[in-house]
Parts: sequence; structure tokens; C-alpha cells
Amino acid sequence: MNFLVIISLISLTESDIVQKIRQEISCDDCDIKVLSYHLPFGKKIEEFDSVEIISKDTKAYGRKIFTAYFAKEGKNFIGTIFAYVDKMVQVLVPTRRVERNEKLSFSDLEIKFVPLTLVPKDFLSPDEISGREISLKVPVAKGEILRRAHIADELVIRKGDKVKLVLENPKFYIEFPAIALSDAKSGEEIKVRNLNSNKVVYGRAKEGRIVIVNSFD
Repeated sequence: MNFLVIISLISLTESDIVQKIRQEISCDDCDIKVLSYHLPFGKKIEEFDSVEIISKDTKAYGRKIFTAYFAKEGKNFIGTIFAYVDKMVQVLVPTRRVERNEKLSFSDLEIKFVPLTLVPKDFLSPDEISGREISLKVPVAKGEILRRAHIADELVIRKGDKVKLVLENPKFYIEFPAIALSDAKSGEEIKVRNLNSNKVVYGRAKEGRIVIVNSFD
């Protein structure tokens, strides 16, 4: 009697490599493109059974290098994978040219999706502008990505922020937690609620979500 034995061989694919990179960098929504492989002994990825991948650099996005630990039939091999990692982010662009000191609201802006590697580091997201009116310290062209560097006198404390309420003199330093009841730029008066006493007091806003008061009364 003859028997037909069928052996199912599982081999690696580029999709497996991409998934392993995604797991290594913990980014489910990243766009990943494998650029090239340096595999041991001129082998192809299809010749291996499995792979574990470790990032060799600290960059989150852009061109990245990974050390790959391949396995085949109980033997281990080390290779290198070069990949490009990016993700789409939401940016804001004016629908018209905006001049210096001109007020800008969310209705003057358009949301666009752009690769993260192509945007300036200080780009503003829709969540940072929604419901606010801002003033620009420089002109911004139609379609130009809006940046924090464009914004004049940004608020250091916003209504609803948790802040430190500080009373300080040469003899002592006291602070209490508080909630901001208004917006303020640095040096401006701000209204806050002391969470210890539940009293509403006024003080001067500072960077770092700090409010300086003369008393807690």
C-alpha cells in the first residue's frame, strides 16, 4: 500500500516582516515600506521559518535600521532590514493668506492629511485650535502648514487646566492644587478655584501652569 505524505512548509513573506516591524515600534497606523534586506549567505526571506526584529536606532520615523534574527529548522541567522516608517497626521492650513496680527479662527482653516516626516516639528493639530481664536505674529500664506512659531503670545494657562496655586515670600513657600476658570497669557491676571478650600481667587499666570497669589483669601 502506498501512502502520499504532504508536508506543509511555512515560509516568511514581506508582509510578515512588515507586521514584525509594526509590533517592534508599537505603531498600528504607521505606513511601513521595506527598502532592502541584508540576509546571511545570500539567502532569501522565503527560505526562513520565522524572524524576530529589533530596532537599531532611536528614530521614531523616517529611514530606520532593524536587526533581524531569522530561524530555519532550529538554526538561527542574523541579518539587517532597512525600512521607511511614516504615518499620516492632521495639519491645519489657512484657506487664504493671513496677515500679521490678524485674528484667525477654525473656520479660516482647512484640515489636511500629511506624512509626519514632511511636517515641521511644531505643527498645530486641529485639537489645539478648535474653539479658539488666535493671532499670528507673522504672515502665513494660503496652504502653508500652521505652526506654533506663527502664533503670537500663546496662552500659558487655559480654562479647565489643573494649575499650581503658589504663595511665596522669603520666609515660606505654599502651594495648593487649583482649576483655572479663565484663560491667561504669561503675566496676565487669571481666575482660579482653590481645590483645597473651594474658594475662587485671582493671581498672575506663569509658564508651567503656575498661578502666583498674594494670599489664599
